[in-house]
Amino acid sequence: MGFRITTNMMMNSYRYNLQNNTQKLADSRDMFLTHRNFNSYAEDPASATRAFRLRRSYTRTVNQLNNAKDCYGKFNTAWNNLGEIITNLQNPLAKVSSITGPNGTAGESRSALAQVLRETADSVVHSMNAQLGEQFVFAGVDGMNVPFTWSEDGTQLYFRGVNVNAGDVELPDAAVLQAPDWLDKAKNDGQAAGTWSDNDEAWYQYYSGNPDSKIPDFTQQPKWAEEMMGKTAATDEEKAWLNYYKDRNDMAKLKSMSSEERYIDLGMGAKENAPNDPILGSYFNDALVGINFLGYGQDESDGFGDPKNYAIMLKELADVFDDWRESGQMYLPPEYQDMTADELKTAMQDEDVEKYIKDYHKQQEDKAFRMIDKLKAGQEKFTESYVEMDARSKFLQTTQDRLSTQQLNINEQFLDIEQVDLAEAITNFSWDMYCYNAALKIGNQLLSQSLIDYMN
Repeated sequence: MGFRITTNMMMNSYRYNLQNNTQKLADSRDMFLTHRNFNSYAEDPASATRAFRLRRSYTRTVNQLNNAKDCYGKFNTAWNNLGEIITNLQNPLAKVSSITGPNGTAGESRSALAQVLRETADSVVHSMNAQLGEQFVFAGVDGMNVPFTWSEDGTQLYFRGVNVNAGDVELPDAAVLQAPDWLDKAKNDGQAAGTWSDNDEAWYQYYSGNPDSKIPDFTQQPKWAEEMMGKTAATDEEKAWLNYYKDRNDMAKLKSMSSEERYIDLGMGAKENAPNDPILGSYFNDALVGINFLGYGQDESDGFGDPKNYAIMLKELADVFDDWRESGQMYLPPEYQDMTADELKTAMQDEDVEKYIKDYHKQQEDKAFRMIDKLKAGQEKFTESYVEMDARSKFLQTTQDRLSTQQLNINEQFLDIEQVDLAEAITNFSWDMYCYNAALKIGNQLLSQSLIDYMN
């Protein structure tokens, strides 16, 4: 018995094959248009897995490259500003040697030089307030706020609201002044409650003026210490101690800010021993803290307690020059500066007054030379920082080159996996298009409805 193939059967078979040709044409068209070997994970799981890993590595490398570019811009700006500070210091320090002349024209330009020194101090601070985009370069981890500000009278300099001249308040004389019970009460209460820790004891010793105590970590300041800063002094004795506590507190803040770090991933491993404990060398620290360049606190190394901050030193040196009385060729105490030459001559007939003025003159003269030496040392320090900043900028440039090369290499790897051979894709697309057109033509020529198809 023969088997009759109806037109419907032929149509079903044709329709099925036409759908296959259509799908092949669509796939080859997508491959040609997207230049991709596969468009879903199911098409090639092994290649898709490799491509995913490479794309993840590529994204991480791009982020690291962007970080390197941002860091380079920041450090290059810092390098330029340090160079500007060095230039600003050179001119007044070159002129300041005029004080070595004991007579003649040595004293004639001192007032003008004092003004130059003050303007230089302001210029140095302006340079340290440099901004890149919306971030302040030398602000440490707080890049959104101006790092350095002057007091209204222009005599005190603040870094993020803290007096950079902290450390100049001496421990009140316990033999004369009775220390308030705030400190001891905090310790007694803590010990009674069983909450007194080693950190509390470190802060207690620090506020007590123990010369052997180190500056504790300001980020771990106990609550009782913070509350003590908000107390109101009722007597002169309490004011003296509270000023001392606040000065010590400011010094702890400056010490804490000077050691701030902000770690950036530049493709060097980026590993941590524990949360917030990065492995040294696996991150790049891009925090630039202005007080590490300008200085803070008091210099006790020579026993004079001069400020360490170079902007403050410039202004104090300017004050020394302003104290010079040109007509008398002497540094005069403030209370004698408004006297005429005759009045001053009469006053100095008193041996005590004469000795007092001469001692003041010697102190100011010594201070001037001392400040000049320290400012010259500061200029050398800025030069060292300038060279170091140049080296770090070049390191960041090298890092950019390395990451750019790494980006290209990764891109080539996943292109080898994902990208098609364009000539092959065009050939396949042309063949599938030819097959599809041929299938349509055959359908139009060979398939037609018969009477039997209608009867069925």
